[in-house]
Amino acid sequence: MTSIQRWLVRLAYWGFIGFAALTIHDSFSFLLLNTFLAYIPIELSFWLTSRRSPLIFWLIALIWLLFYPNTPYLLTDLFHLSLLKPYAVNGLLKFDLSMWRDFAYLVAPTVVSTIIGTYSVDQVAQQFQQRLHLTKLPAGRTLISIVLFLFASIGVYVGRFLRLHTIYLLITPQYILEQLAEMWSTKMLAFVLLMWLLQLIIYGAWRVTSVNTRQK
Repeated sequence: MTSIQRWLVRLAYWGFIGFAALTIHDSFSFLLLNTFLAYIPIELSFWLTSRRSPLIFWLIALIWLLFYPNTPYLLTDLFHLSLLKPYAVNGLLKFDLSMWRDFAYLVAPTVVSTIIGTYSVDQVAQQFQQRLHLTKLPAGRTLISIVLFLFASIGVYVGRFLRLHTIYLLITPQYILEQLAEMWSTKMLAFVLLMWLLQLIIYGAWRVTSVNTRQK
């Protein structure tokens, strides 16, 4: 991603956050915070793909790892589409512009964050591969990406069902560790598996299309 493209991504996020802050109603105010949290690891990934000293790189990488689950977390916000009550009494979708505006508010940051977030994982995995001297490992970047997606899936569960934010690690670390130790169950693992497979499907589709684009 070029420098210009990075700035376009930044402008898109801050433009959306600023516009939504002025126009979004209370029912969807959560989207402002969630979109901002999803943007943080994307911004950090831009820094990770630049030349950094080992200490600075791994420090930023640790922060990126803690914040990245906020990006796929946006996918679970799509359940809030049920708040729109889109169907009229005749069973057909309503033509209500305010409803479709809220639909765009929910879908736009989710789609954009999913695409750019997937790209950022691939780029960060490439940096990990180089820093750890795993360049001779077949499909090393893909394997690292798979591990990162698995970590992110656990993070989505923690955020959605335990309602724990990344910042809580700094405020109440002991409480967070206790909650993480007690959360494991068959249902929890099933959810993590579903989120992991969903991210892998998105990653696979992104890799196929990006390879085909480069070959043209």
